Amino acid sequence: MQFSSKVSLSATSFFFFLSSFLSSGLSAQTTVSPKEFKNTEGASSNYFPYFRASTSQTFRQMHYQEVHDLGTAKGAIKGLLYRRDGRVFAGSKSPASWTDVEIALSTAKTTAQTISKTFASNEGSNRVVVLKRKKVNFPSFPFLPAKPQPFFFSFPFDTNKVLAFTGGSVCLDVKTYDNSVYDAQKRTFNYIYFDAAFNSTGGTYERTGRACYGSDQNNILPFYGFTYTSLITSTNTLRLYSFSYNGLSGGTGIMLVAAKKLASPVKLPGSCFLYVDPSSILMMVPGTGVIGSRKTTTYYYPPYQGNTRQYINIPFSNSLRNVQIQSQMVGFDPGANSLGWTFTNLNTVNLPNYNPKGLSVSRVYRNGSSAFTSTTGFVNKSFGLITTFKM
Repeated sequence: MQFSSKVSLSATSFFFFLSSFLSSGLSAQTTVSPKEFKNTEGASSNYFPYFRASTSQTFRQMHYQEVHDLGTAKGAIKGLLYRRDGRVFAGSKSPASWTDVEIALSTAKTTAQTISKTFASNEGSNRVVVLKRKKVNFPSFPFLPAKPQPFFFSFPFDTNKVLAFTGGSVCLDVKTYDNSVYDAQKRTFNYIYFDAAFNSTGGTYERTGRACYGSDQNNILPFYGFTYTSLITSTNTLRLYSFSYNGLSGGTGIMLVAAKKLASPVKLPGSCFLYVDPSSILMMVPGTGVIGSRKTTTYYYPPYQGNTRQYINIPFSNSLRNVQIQSQMVGFDPGANSLGWTFTNLNTVNLPNYNPKGLSVSRVYRNGSSAFTSTTGFVNKSFGLITTFKM
């Protein structure tokens, strides 16, 4: 391709340039807060303020504020988007719904760390009602197995209504008058939880896949396990806890901790499956034990033993925040199958997102009959919805 400036670009170079230009342009148009969760599932969820479930309309009403620290992000804020929480039951879709709201934005007087329980103390003098009270409708949204969910729930602002934002903290002020999650005729709730951030010292975990049976369980109880993490802030130590149940009584076992899982599990003898990727194994932890009268294979890091809550200590650093690991327990059981080992289900663990300085969003709210008349609310620091600001 030839330009008048005599600069020549190959097709490959041109498309790379075009792709880079579009990517940079799109990224500049939105700001996700807290930024730690742009591509990561939040540690919590919430239906405040838009979809609080109650049989009483009074208790579906809410005055709610969030203060987001957006750092150096700046521009005209012209819309808000949220995503549904990813920890929903398979096949559970969001029904078509509406929420009756009014939204105002301002450059906050406070930060997420100094948020006040007095509503007026958080709002700046440039307060703009960007969405005058109206019902915002959402179509049905299908269940998606991938996490995190996309930012599907969009609140576009009224025509020509924006907040000219020059950086720092933004105060989001929401008044919710009603929503459609309660069906009065059927007397049922359709809960819609949004993904939320939480400055937690605990990680999140999810169990998937199937476990196989030990030789002394008569195919009633499979040899299953789960793993989770907790951060001890006093020593900045991450503890990786693992449990497994229904293995061979006294059987030796190994805990596999890996960076990745296999794209497709490998089927082994005895209807067992290998889920972790052997090429990405970070550590193999041996252990053995019988807890009380339960037939349990436990795993511990010597010399610690004598408790059902076994763990490994790992020095924690910011580079480990939100890192995902895969774990699977393997139990020695020569009578179970021709391989002589049993395998648990897969445990996917997200390490804590704890930040000593706190996350960049906090909230204050009041619901019930005094929601719109009270000057103060209840503060939850380092907690709030993960939000995309259209800029």
